[in-house]
Amino acid sequence: MALRLLSRSGKGVEVVTNTEVDSPRALDSDVSGTIVSLRERFEAVRRSEIHRVRGRLGNLSPDQEDVVESLSRGIIDKVLQAPVAMLVNAAAANQSAFIVETVRRIFNLLT
Repeated sequence: MALRLLSRSGKGVEVVTNTEVDSPRALDSDVSGTIVSLRERFEAVRRSEIHRVRGRLGNLSPDQEDVVESLSRGIIDKVLQAPVAMLVNAAAANQSAFIVETVRRIFNLLT
C-alpha cells in the first residue's frame, strides 16, 4: 500500500493506495493528526541520521545524494506501512480511539 501524507495544515490526510478504493476515505482528525505526527517524527529521525553520517560519506555526486535520499525515504515508507495501515483500517471500522492512543504511546507522539 503506497501512502502519500499531506501536511497538517490541510484538512486531514490524503491516503493514496495502489489498489482501487470504492469511496474516498475521510479520516477523522485524531487519525490524520497521528499519521502526520508519526510521519514527521520518522522524517526528523531520517534527516538527523543523514546529517550525522554525512561527513563520513565524503563528497557525493548529486546522483549519489539522490540515492541516499531515496534509500532512506524508502526505508521510512516501509517501516510506516503497518502502523499507518492499522490506523486507516481502524478509522474505517470506527474503532480508531484505541489504535490512535496505542500508536501515540509506542512512538511517544504528542497528543
